[in-house]
Amino acid sequence: MTWWESWFGEEYLELYPHRDLASARREVAFALAHLDPDPMPILDLCCGSGRHSLRFAEKGFPPVGLDYSAPFLELARARGEDLRLVRGDMRALPFADRAFRSVVNFFTSFGYFLRETDNVAVVTEIERVLAPGGRFLCDTFGRDYVLARLVEEENRSTAEREYRIRRWWNPDTRRVEKEIEVRRDASKAVFRESVRAYTAEELTTIFRGAGLAVEAAWGDFEGGPAGSDSPRLILLARKPC
Repeated sequence: MTWWESWFGEEYLELYPHRDLASARREVAFALAHLDPDPMPILDLCCGSGRHSLRFAEKGFPPVGLDYSAPFLELARARGEDLRLVRGDMRALPFADRAFRSVVNFFTSFGYFLRETDNVAVVTEIERVLAPGGRFLCDTFGRDYVLARLVEEENRSTAEREYRIRRWWNPDTRRVEKEIEVRRDASKAVFRESVRAYTAEELTTIFRGAGLAVEAAWGDFEGGPAGSDSPRLILLARKPC
């Protein structure tokens, strides 16, 4: 079982409670300001527990949400009964060609796969399901920013669990690795995270190779420029008409 098949459950949600609906409101507003004025239909790719899908719906643009995590989708359904949610693999999207005007991918949900060909396949699928002229907004972390602030080890506690977290950079694979040891009473479980770090140039090359033209890049959700000290790397790409 790969890391992303086992990790995204209740432990993840407990460890990252600040990934809340309030922060999603600002990110969705940013996306809507840069997608087409009529962005529907929208695919929220790797929608997780639905925090962005809910905000799109509140703005009058209810998306289709796709995620692989059954626990996340269950929580998303509990949060919004009217959300249209699909369980699936982002490398083989269960949608017809040209089905969406917009695709959004928030919070570093790109670069999960160990084989780079699989990550490239994700972009190929996004291009396939985008209508001509449609736009794709991708949000991942700023590589240099994260590496300069990488905390190698830390401990966290919640009401029910103790977490020991180790992080390291693998220069050969260009991935940020994380090991999360979770203790609850007498039980212990160990989870992993492994995410490929990209530069703007690398992502641009992948997008162009799939037939998407990059129109803009930002370093945060305030619209700041992408650079070595920007916390995020947000790219907007368009499928030619």
